[in-house]
Amino acid sequence: MLTRIDHIGIACFDLDKTVEFYRATYGFEVFHSEVNEEQGVREAMLKINETSDGGASYLQLLEPTREDSAVGKWLAKNGEGVHHIAFGTADVDADAQDIRDKGVRVLYDEPRIGSMGSRITFLHPKDCHGVLTELVTSATEH
Repeated sequence: MLTRIDHIGIACFDLDKTVEFYRATYGFEVFHSEVNEEQGVREAMLKINETSDGGASYLQLLEPTREDSAVGKWLAKNGEGVHHIAFGTADVDADAQDIRDKGVRVLYDEPRIGSMGSRITFLHPKDCHGVLTELVTSATEH
């Protein structure tokens, strides 16, 4: 069962400049940063708040490390902005299968490793009214 908005992914050309904007404008600080070589991104997670299920909600800022990454291609086509929305779940495998059984295309056969050691998968935006949707089980939940 989906329990929260885990994060909203925002694609950007310059991660440091974008982090500074969110820090100076809203007071959000970097909670975690990493480079995900598999996905070809450098990212910063800005914690917004804690949630009632023990998780948190974040803004995930994403800068491509290579032009051929999914975020790099998306930025070239769309420019900076909201890239995806992610919902938290205690069991990404079960929820992905349940959603797949309802006719929504799940992009990965098996969940992959995401930010902060989480397990993730994505749902096809054409099946989700134009929104790239991610399902996330945080590392503390698996």
